[in-house]
Amino acid sequence: MTAQRSGNVIGGMADREKGRSGKFLFALLTLGILSAIAATVLLANDYRNLNRLLQHFGYPAIRSQQVAREPRSYEIRGNRIPRPRVEIPERLVSRIAPMETKFTRPVRRDPRQLCEAMEPAGFASGGWQEGLAGGGWECTSLREFPAEGDGDGAKTSAYLSIRGNDEERFSSFRIKLNLENDRSRTALTDAAIAAIDIFFKELRWSDVPEVAENIRALKDFNIVVFGNRFQLKREFGETPRYNFTITPDRTRPKNTYLPDYFNRDQWLPMPEQPMADRK
Repeated sequence: MTAQRSGNVIGGMADREKGRSGKFLFALLTLGILSAIAATVLLANDYRNLNRLLQHFGYPAIRSQQVAREPRSYEIRGNRIPRPRVEIPERLVSRIAPMETKFTRPVRRDPRQLCEAMEPAGFASGGWQEGLAGGGWECTSLREFPAEGDGDGAKTSAYLSIRGNDEERFSSFRIKLNLENDRSRTALTDAAIAAIDIFFKELRWSDVPEVAENIRALKDFNIVVFGNRFQLKREFGETPRYNFTITPDRTRPKNTYLPDYFNRDQWLPMPEQPMADRK
């Protein structure tokens, strides 16, 4: 009985010692956290809060001292070595004139449907039929633009012609503009532009370069886009007559559509010492 009582006394003392150790450790941890928070608040903003506290109790303020550092290379003043100047060419390959790519855009629209689509623009035709000269098919339309002062003479007109090599193959689109009276010039060019817009919409050629401005100004041009030639050319004579045509471009030899990027004669000379060998 006496041994059991002494064992209980020893166990109680051990539990009290553990409890005291835990409380002491917790108190130290709490004190450390509060000290860190207090130090952060007092030392922040160049000791501003600490200086206020010292001045309140009559002590001099603390001034921070910046550690001197060595100046960086770009901060050193004096005579500097001039930076080397290297002449870089504008391009590594000499200028190459823009050339048409090898991709072509054939006209896959039924020519008879193209003829019918031109009627809303005022170019009604007799339909897709064999040409009078033979050897092809075509549809034609003539539209006049009378104006004040024409009299009994010739009137300004536009002649539309869509041709093909056979019943289902397109070969050319042409509008001939006959400007007999300058007063009807706007009506003539507007009708031609409307017909060309219909042609582009039927073929879904939305990215063709703008030609409307040149036609409205009756300015000659000749461009090739995706294997098709767009051309406006004035005829010789006193009366202003123009021909606008869209035809597949067959004037270039095969395999000449790509720019000659790999022609070494067009390359600029290499430096005497290769860049890889320089140190």
